Amino acid sequence: MNVVAEVLRKKLLVPNIYLEPRSPSLAVDVLAVDRAGAGDLHAVRIKLEAEIVRKHASAALDSRRWMRLDAKMMMKTMNQQLMRMAAHYRYLAIPGDIWDALKEEPEVSSYSSDGIGRIGIISITDQGEGPPSAEIVITPERFRVDAAKLTKVEKNLINNKRVRPDIEVRI
Repeated sequence: MNVVAEVLRKKLLVPNIYLEPRSPSLAVDVLAVDRAGAGDLHAVRIKLEAEIVRKHASAALDSRRWMRLDAKMMMKTMNQQLMRMAAHYRYLAIPGDIWDALKEEPEVSSYSSDGIGRIGIISITDQGEGPPSAEIVITPERFRVDAAKLTKVEKNLINNKRVRPDIEVRI
């Protein structure tokens, strides 16, 4: 989560970042609000390899093929969930090896059905003993957001005096 928050902190101007925000209308792992809480919402769902790839009983099965099939199913499900979110920019953070298996798949669409908006992909690479690294491998495009849904998020999270961002840039 920290490495994803760091990518957004570097990308945005004066972001307020919430880790696992508690909002009934927005189920995300990281939420960044650009321009000190007055700008666009950037929502990230993080899926780790253990959640994506099922353990298959037979060692004879081609594990790379199964990983790709499982990852495609996960991408389809995650895209449907991300498309319903009340955020201007939406990302899916996945392990780098899963991204490597999926990046050539034409069936995995990250565009909105109305043509306005694209889900961004953040690739997370395990560095062994060091901290993981993350990079945006597909740049997101801005989605339309229903004003009523956006108002709920603002009321419950961003404009709520009792809820403070986990990471904020002081100016």
